[in-house]
Amino acid sequence: MKPRLEKKIWIFVLVSTVIFLGMSSQQATAQKKGGAEEFYKGATLNFIVPHSPGGPFDLWARALAPYLEKHTGSRMIVQNIEGASGLVGGGQLYAISKPDGLTIGILPLSGMAVAEMLEFDAVKYDLDKYTYIGRVEVISRALFASKASGFKSIADMQKSTKPIRFGTMDPTSSSSVDAAFLAEAFGLKAKLIPGYKGSKEYMLALMAGRELDAASTSLGGYGEQVRKGELVLVAVAGKKRDPDFPAAPTALETPGLKPEDKKWLELLDGITEGGRTIAAPPGVPEERRLFLDKALMSSLKEPGLVEWARKVEYNVSPLSGKECKELVTKMMEIVPKSERPRIKEIITKKYF
Repeated sequence: MKPRLEKKIWIFVLVSTVIFLGMSSQQATAQKKGGAEEFYKGATLNFIVPHSPGGPFDLWARALAPYLEKHTGSRMIVQNIEGASGLVGGGQLYAISKPDGLTIGILPLSGMAVAEMLEFDAVKYDLDKYTYIGRVEVISRALFASKASGFKSIADMQKSTKPIRFGTMDPTSSSSVDAAFLAEAFGLKAKLIPGYKGSKEYMLALMAGRELDAASTSLGGYGEQVRKGELVLVAVAGKKRDPDFPAAPTALETPGLKPEDKKWLELLDGITEGGRTIAAPPGVPEERRLFLDKALMSSLKEPGLVEWARKVEYNVSPLSGKECKELVTKMMEIVPKSERPRIKEIITKKYF
């Protein structure tokens, strides 16, 4: 081969290599800039609802779907996988769904946390390892007393020499968990009465004032009865007073609480704050998690969704995925695994 020809070939190869590397770099930069957006555009995003159709979780998912489609560019498919109060669907999301960011679920974080602490056989997940996208709602809960009981405050309840009868559903329902932790924190002489089909039934019994003295349930829906004097609002859960009932203290404001007492109330607050949360399987790439987080937060600000929530009296309470993860971690740290047998005793035996 002639030296002159060989030199031209080498120049051609060198120039081609530089052009190729430059194009590759530009493509990589473009993919990096719009990677998640391009990934979700036109994709199918599965949305698992671990409860039956028609309930609050299902309604939330179907209300969110069109807005998530708008902000992700994906096609949403809502899938109901019911069983074991949300544990079956939650377990499938955790252990079976691919961690590619194309499957998400709306989880009953409160119930799943309690189930994990109680080490139920149906628990097939580690709550601390989900990929958290964000929270959509917190259900404000409160402690009510019957008018006939004469209780106006937690101090009144602490003075009671007779067992305070709390209406509940089953031993591991929110109504029982609330009552058991409140009784433990305040040192109440309490007796949990399970067997009610739902909050409506035990709240009606509470208003009647014959078979129940107290109960814990969501604050929404009973404000009118409190205003009429048919129910006594003793305290609210959480760190802030309810703006509609500013005179009602939070449980944590109760005087004389010891660190051990506060632990139970903080755990109860953490369980309550989990609310209804959107999550994905463990291991979803952070870029895709952040994209879904942003899409969810944008969806929750949509006027149409806000108006829908107002009409059905759902409490839109956005919380980022990072904050949800921190909430779960803190909740699990409050009561380590070594203390879970005690939690099981308190929730399932001590007050029954």
